[in-house]
Amino acid sequence: MYQIALVAGATHVLFVGLFYGMGAKTLALINVGSVLLFGFSYVCLRLRRNMLATSLIVLEILGHAMLAVRVIGWDSGFHYYLLVTVPVVVISRMKLPWFRAALISLLLVLYIGMDYTMRELPPLDVLSKDMLSMLRYFNIATTFLLLAYLASIYMKLVMKAERELRLLATTDPLTQLLNRRSLLEVAEYELLQRKRHPAPLAFVLADIDHFKSINDQHGHAAGDAVLQAVSQTLRQALREQDSVARWGGEEFLVLMPDASLEVAQSVAERLRKQISTIEVPFNDTHIKVRMTFGVSSHQNDEPVDAPINRADAALYRGKVAGRDQVVAAPA
Repeated sequence: MYQIALVAGATHVLFVGLFYGMGAKTLALINVGSVLLFGFSYVCLRLRRNMLATSLIVLEILGHAMLAVRVIGWDSGFHYYLLVTVPVVVISRMKLPWFRAALISLLLVLYIGMDYTMRELPPLDVLSKDMLSMLRYFNIATTFLLLAYLASIYMKLVMKAERELRLLATTDPLTQLLNRRSLLEVAEYELLQRKRHPAPLAFVLADIDHFKSINDQHGHAAGDAVLQAVSQTLRQALREQDSVARWGGEEFLVLMPDASLEVAQSVAERLRKQISTIEVPFNDTHIKVRMTFGVSSHQNDEPVDAPINRADAALYRGKVAGRDQVVAAPA
């Protein structure tokens, strides 16, 4: 709506010069008032007075079109601008849905009424035939461009909403890593790829040691800071083809295509060492972080939960054995 107010104001600035050059000084002054009204509408939008701003924009276009058609005549083509108000009303943010429907209905009634009453009325200011044709083609072209511009804005809004929904559906909001569901989808895809082109596939399940103690001692905000720091380290340390997700709570799962059990174990050891260097600043202290890793590899045609369960069992053995270590599940 901000852009609509700006573009509409700019269009009427163009009309000021056009009417002044045609000698229609009255319409030129009216367009000066229109520019001021669109400026006021922009201020209303900034103040979140969306209904008032939309109503002013629609009423200005209606009033301006009706006045121009009456003064210059139906053949001038100024009634085409009424069509531009329909997408403006549709894409505007209104808290009352019935008000949007009422405005569109009003537009339809007014357009039909103008066509019925003004088409045959003689204009108040008679222009030459060539001037009238030029003005009509100008209005057709401008209406076409405005509708194309509004359509592009609508597409941008739709694409932005789709990106935001996809992000919410696939990522963990705190760590910005993949969520559990998304990683399972990636894993299922990798299993399908393995049926066509056999290749190793490794899983690394990691868990932050003594995470409950961090929350109990420093609070949940500190726990969140630790999760974010660990997530950033994991994301930066892994290969581009690897996928990492927040598996749940303080657990993270890494999917490593084209990586054998030995390679994944080596990578997990490198990750463990990098994580051990993390000291998360929080208030007046620095929180040291340690993690335990369980590693497994996919075997034959087993389902995806089988290697994940083996990695979880290996992780549990690492916890029992003293934490801060990497344990590989038997092949």
